[in-house]
Amino acid sequence: MSDTKKQSNNTTMQYFVGALGVVALILAGAVVILLLRPVVVVTNFEQCKEVSGSLLESYPEQCLVNGTTFTNSAQVSSDNDYVGLSEAAALAKAKQSNTPARVVERDGQPLPATMDFREGRLNLTVTDGKVTKVNIEGQSAAE
Repeated sequence: MSDTKKQSNNTTMQYFVGALGVVALILAGAVVILLLRPVVVVTNFEQCKEVSGSLLESYPEQCLVNGTTFTNSAQVSSDNDYVGLSEAAALAKAKQSNTPARVVERDGQPLPATMDFREGRLNLTVTDGKVTKVNIEGQSAAE
């Protein structure tokens, strides 16, 4: 082989080794950056939102991150929170917490209500101006 061909092959080999070195440095840098990134531990709905978890279209609101779902506890209602309140106070409380609610029975008389289903909506029964029963759509009576 002539000296010119050997020199050309050596130059090509040097470029190849140099390019390989650059690629290795880029990969090593990427690994270091990924390993040094702080691990974020999510334990509730608000933290999930802060780390840009996926907000699910549900009621109550839910956020999904790393395969775990967190529920917005501010929207979770208990029928015990409403029983005993006046009709106006119960509806105001539901509105304040952004919880859909409606009165479906007043003093033993059923009231007109749409048949649509809304997960988490409160169906209030009112007797003598006070809430006596609450059904939460999407929950069985035993829950």
